[in-house]
Amino acid sequence: MDFAAAKLTIEHVLPQSAGDDWLQVLAEDATDGETPQDVHARLQHTLGNLTLTAQNSELSNHPFDRKQDLLHSSHLEMNRRIAATDRWGAREIGARADELAERALALWPSPLRGVGRAERNRDWQLVHQVLAALPHGTWTSYGDLAAYIGSGAQAVGNHLAQTAGIVQAYRVLNAEGRIADGFRWAGPQPEGEDVRARLSADGIHFTQAGAADPAQRLNSTDLALLLADPDQEQPSDGVVAVGRDRAETEGETRAERFFRQLAADDPPETVGAVRALLALWEELGGWVGYGAGQVTTSAFLMLGAAGLPGAGIWPLVLYPGGGRGGSAEVVFQYLATREPFTDRPLRAKLLGRVNGLDGVDIPEGKLDLRPNFRLALLEKDGNRDALAETLTWFRDRWIGRDVS
Repeated sequence: MDFAAAKLTIEHVLPQSAGDDWLQVLAEDATDGETPQDVHARLQHTLGNLTLTAQNSELSNHPFDRKQDLLHSSHLEMNRRIAATDRWGAREIGARADELAERALALWPSPLRGVGRAERNRDWQLVHQVLAALPHGTWTSYGDLAAYIGSGAQAVGNHLAQTAGIVQAYRVLNAEGRIADGFRWAGPQPEGEDVRARLSADGIHFTQAGAADPAQRLNSTDLALLLADPDQEQPSDGVVAVGRDRAETEGETRAERFFRQLAADDPPETVGAVRALLALWEELGGWVGYGAGQVTTSAFLMLGAAGLPGAGIWPLVLYPGGGRGGSAEVVFQYLATREPFTDRPLRAKLLGRVNGLDGVDIPEGKLDLRPNFRLALLEKDGNRDALAETLTWFRDRWIGRDVS
């Protein structure tokens, strides 16, 4: 296979948005106290559930029997093996993860004992700073923290276990949201407290199965934002309004590129909902700025002088999915430096309105970050209406701001 020409993307066999057919299968695999939704959250992003395909939009969120037909015709042997499986649930995902892990160990063995190796420089001070900055009601994992500093999960775990005085080190859990086996306090244990009680006091919620709420987890990108300057990644001069969107390579405008990339990963219903959203935004007096990215572009919902990003404000940035489905990023981090949304209670009201969309549940701990939700949710009429009301509310707050 010519991998360069195949344009493969990551496919979640168990889809990120699971329908009733999928939830019935997951209900069979639920352990004591687990709901099908808990099983879905635990499995969807794990190694055993991921594959590569050039048919991501066709596979979409279909039931497994439909995906089997498509995967059976794949040129990749690993996809044909998935298609040959009778069902796709926790047991099958776990077995495939073990098989892939064994293959990885065989292909990339660890260094031999007794043979010296170069040790990567690790900025442990950065680890300490980002853990101290974790907002109330959030947690992270050893793997997320390792990815943030360019290390390994085992090295991170060893450092946290052996270094006393690290603020909020107990908020680092394993990938399933559980307290690591053998966890111990580095230094004297706080009197009368265990780890779970401390996490609960810090606003961490737990599922019926005892895992920390995955919605409250901060990944490596979120961690980087905690210490970032929000003005460093604002829309640059490369973001232009549709009226200034000049034809580029092969006659394609930035708006056309955005919708081409969106349509490659999302069904027509989602693309149509996004077009309607952008049209509504323009009716409200806003303008849409499209990014200059070639691999993945973006669409900024802007208020202010058209074509002058630095002079305005934006509540949402839309991104094509790149194999995962398009998303809408709610830019709380940027809004925290722009009137009138420097007022945290006002940002909290915006959060509450966004969480009014069916399928959106952003924890308050991400009120200073840039959380996102799937654009596919806009296929629901109720969600489109709720978001329209939210954007109208946002515009009115900005127009009525005190500019003295």
